[in-house]
Amino acid sequence: MKRLLTLLLALACLALLPSAAAGGPDRAPRAASTAGHDAGASSCKWAWKRKRVVRWVKRHGKKRRVVRIRRYRVCVPIPPPPAPERLGVKSYEFGFTLSAKQLRAGDTIVELSNQGEDAHNLHLQRLDGGDELATPDLDPAGTSRLRLTTVPGSYRLWCSLPTHAARGMDTTVTVTAP
Repeated sequence: MKRLLTLLLALACLALLPSAAAGGPDRAPRAASTAGHDAGASSCKWAWKRKRVVRWVKRHGKKRRVVRIRRYRVCVPIPPPPAPERLGVKSYEFGFTLSAKQLRAGDTIVELSNQGEDAHNLHLQRLDGGDELATPDLDPAGTSRLRLTTVPGSYRLWCSLPTHAARGMDTTVTVTAP
């Protein structure tokens, strides 16, 4: 009789607990696995997958084929974004040396390295018009970077210091479709 009363008291206590505790072990793993899904959200995309399950069962003395479709979620890896295009520009007295004459459109990093004995800078503008980007004046052995999103077309690169562009520090780069 004492055992029966203890059992009834325990069941009554469980009925009064919130639903998360009443779910017992069934609820706890779901909460833990959900936290794992959120942590990896940046590296995968969740998608539904179907699996066809065929079983043969015996009903009323005859074998019957039962087909069920099981659905479950899988992690589909997301590829990382492409690396930005890079253009290296070495400046020296009245000239530029480019690492490439042609680039793919998209995210681009242009790095100016002053290899000369005088100060130089780099201005960049699309030939069709558009915003002009510029690096500060660099002393010898200085470097500076510009990051921009390019579109297909031609871009002019030049040094804006007096007489530098006229003496040869003026060139173009072609940007092609990706």
